[in-house]
Amino acid sequence: MTDPYQPPQPYSTPDSSGDPGKSHSGAPQADPTPPAYGQGYGQQPGYGQTPYGQPGYAPVYAPDPPGKTMGIIGFVLAFVLAPAGIVVSAMALSESKKVGYDNALGKWGLWLSIIFTSLGVLAVIAYIGFFVFFFGAMGVASSSYY
Repeated sequence: MTDPYQPPQPYSTPDSSGDPGKSHSGAPQADPTPPAYGQGYGQQPGYGQTPYGQPGYAPVYAPDPPGKTMGIIGFVLAFVLAPAGIVVSAMALSESKKVGYDNALGKWGLWLSIIFTSLGVLAVIAYIGFFVFFFGAMGVASSSYY
């Protein structure tokens, strides 16, 4: 009699008759040899296999060229903070030039940053010039009456 507290044994020993297809319980055993290369254990292709039996491989993606992400950031900074866009876009173009990548967004970011920075500098000069002229004229006009 077997112990009820023991887990069942997964494999049984072959019958003493020498028939490898039969066990002591009388049930047929599975063939112990693994399938040949290219044939799966079932009819459906499993993980890592193609329907034709060859092992499948994950697709390989090329990494982004150096400076591409910095070129995008420099392009965005051209509209938000133009002087910082000049610096970041120039760094992106320098990194891209080392590997021979044509970084179009880096070029656009650099040119737009230069244009927006120069327009900003001209606006500040015009603003200061307007107040110097306006208050200078008022100062001259008011001092002539005394």
